[in-house]
Amino acid sequence: MLRPFEHEWILEGFDRHPSFFTKRMFGGLAVYLFERQMLVLVEPTKTGRWKWNGVLVCTDRERQPSIQTDFPSLAPHAVLRKWLFIDSRHEEFEATMAGVAKRMASNDPRFGIAPSSAKSARRRQRPRRALPRKAF
Repeated sequence: MLRPFEHEWILEGFDRHPSFFTKRMFGGLAVYLFERQMLVLVEPTKTGRWKWNGVLVCTDRERQPSIQTDFPSLAPHAVLRKWLFIDSRHEEFEATMAGVAKRMASNDPRFGIAPSSAKSARRRQRPRRALPRKAF
């Protein structure tokens, strides 16, 4: 049996949504809702691969400023800059994550990214543009 993550309380409001599920990802716990990856709960790994302890909030870079206006405690992660992060030791951690979870549960479109398989499918469906021919 896998050990629970310290901050799984964040997920309590998602239980009633039929699209909700979690899966282990890179030592963290990825959270899916409304067919989008919404969060990754991260804790320091035993191997020391990373020492992060908090929550990665999945979003597009274009949506970060809007989210940060509502939740100023979120900041781009130092390594994974495409996502926002809050350290669990931050004094606003609980209030911020309670608010973020509430927005996610109401399907706020600023939050979440399409899982990789969905992104790949969209890429395959795009028409290819013709490459210019080289003269020999």
